[in-house]
Amino acid sequence: MKTIKEKKACQRLRKSAKTRRLTQRKPSSGPVCRLCLQEPGDPDKLGEFLQKDNLSVHYFCLILSSKLPQRGQSNRGFHGFLPEDIKKEAARASRKICFVCKKKGAAIKCQKDQCIKNFHLPCGQERGCLSQFFGEYKSFCEKHRPTQDIHQGNVGEESCVLCCEELSQASVENIQSPCCSQTVYHRTCIQKYAHTSAKHFFKCPHCNNREEFPQEMLRMGIHIPDRDAAWELESGAFSELYQRYQHCDAPVCLHEQGRDSFEDEGRWSLILCATCGSHGTHRDCSFLRSNNKKWECEECAPSAETTGLGEGAV
Repeated sequence: MKTIKEKKACQRLRKSAKTRRLTQRKPSSGPVCRLCLQEPGDPDKLGEFLQKDNLSVHYFCLILSSKLPQRGQSNRGFHGFLPEDIKKEAARASRKICFVCKKKGAAIKCQKDQCIKNFHLPCGQERGCLSQFFGEYKSFCEKHRPTQDIHQGNVGEESCVLCCEELSQASVENIQSPCCSQTVYHRTCIQKYAHTSAKHFFKCPHCNNREEFPQEMLRMGIHIPDRDAAWELESGAFSELYQRYQHCDAPVCLHEQGRDSFEDEGRWSLILCATCGSHGTHRDCSFLRSNNKKWECEECAPSAETTGLGEGAV
């Protein structure tokens, strides 16, 4: 077993290793964000990488920068953030030093009174800082961020409900449900779930709570986009639901051109099952009269023993 001193020494080494990785990053050959000076990166962590007129920014850097106003309409600039304002904010940030990587260009400041820490968004995320995506869009350093009372027993014994992998021993990498207090998730899993389900479908994965759960996730820095769910935005995702069934399923098809040929009217018109709509028959193949517009397939029709009627007499 490690002593308390040894554990603290290991923590210091891990922090210094992270700082070295951040400070030793090679200069990028491609476009970088004007507000954090880093590459596009993971959109789940940094938001969409926006580019226009030789100006590039992460969406999250825009909305979280401490002194950047949104003076335009949503269709102007970058979601209402004007290019001239972004350049002014970048100039202001160029005088602020990131407490993590020790480099200039830190546009985000901890909102706790008397705290003077500034940081780049990616650096802050590496160090455990937290940003909120509602109201005043506040950000906090690792010492002043909102916390949860996550019982260590839950972390040691349980796995994340969403990915079924073991929970992290670092509390900042886990997040607890407010409605199902024994349920703990990986923060990254909840963030991916929020980006997929979005505002209108985001709820507790365990009990489907739609009020307390989203509010607590927002407080703990989860970004919940105000749009339709990802599956609603896929082009042609539900196109098959609008296609009419076009096949004759009669035991013996009498049409000369086969089961997939039919006419709009008459003896070779295709009648779909009135109950399921996923089976069909030519009128003549099931001996349906011209005035009979209702038919049910074998799976949906009541048995002849029960009703005393044959299939064609429905």
